[in-house]
Amino acid sequence: MKIGVRCGPLRLKSDLPALLEWLATNGFTSVDLGAPDGETAVQCRRLGLEPGSVDLPGAGQLLARDPDRRNAAIKQVCEGIRQAADLGLRTWFVCFVPEDRERSRQDLFTLWRQVMPEVVDCLEQAKMRLAMEGWPGGGPHYPTLGCTPEVWRAMFAAIDSPALGLCFDPSHLVRLGIDYRRVLAEFGSRVHHVHGKDCAIDAEELYRGGRMPPAFTAPRFACSEGWWRYCIPGDGAVCWRDVAVALEAVHYDGVVSVELEDGLYMSDDDGNRRGLLAALKHLRDAWR
Repeated sequence: MKIGVRCGPLRLKSDLPALLEWLATNGFTSVDLGAPDGETAVQCRRLGLEPGSVDLPGAGQLLARDPDRRNAAIKQVCEGIRQAADLGLRTWFVCFVPEDRERSRQDLFTLWRQVMPEVVDCLEQAKMRLAMEGWPGGGPHYPTLGCTPEVWRAMFAAIDSPALGLCFDPSHLVRLGIDYRRVLAEFGSRVHHVHGKDCAIDAEELYRGGRMPPAFTAPRFACSEGWWRYCIPGDGAVCWRDVAVALEAVHYDGVVSVELEDGLYMSDDDGNRRGLLAALKHLRDAWR
């Protein structure tokens, strides 16, 4: 299994060339790219790091209210797809977070159905694939489209293309109370990318305030709402051996990218390194 890193949450990314050198030296074999950047892709491959997923500009406007802005976003995303494909990149990572975060998911799905056929056609022509992540978005509206099996079923029924798939991140599923094992059983063939991130549930905080943020105190950790917190694999509720077996059953041959959104390891460079190495060890053990 290729184990990589999503650099976005890391303090270490302030010196990206040095971070890439450290990842290659310490046993990682892949890295996700924040843009279709040819120079970074070349450096990754020189170090033996396979580029994993890539973020594309324009995705945030695909669900804009204004049809002209949506059309402009389609063109920008499709151009990004072509650029990424020219660099040998194959997986586009995206969260469908709308600009208007108060709109219903049903309304957003109507817009999504309008814009995605052209985008998916572009993906198919470029031999790329889309991996949408089920991060629900921030409170109080949790507006992201495509974070529950209900919506995924509707999406895949509306656009029946193997290019359209998921970034499997079980931390979000645990947080939402969705059975991550059942998600792999139903949608395993749609998994195009995986995030190595876990979620810990604090039973006392869950009793104290339910599935809501605290009323009178702030969460103790970053990337948390008190009763839950994101953490490295092995420190949360996910059985990564079960994940490994389920992914092997569907012949998943992509990357597991560690996304270090764990408040225990985010505050300084040394914490970043310790968190990444601990995550790498646990994932290696899971794919034994």
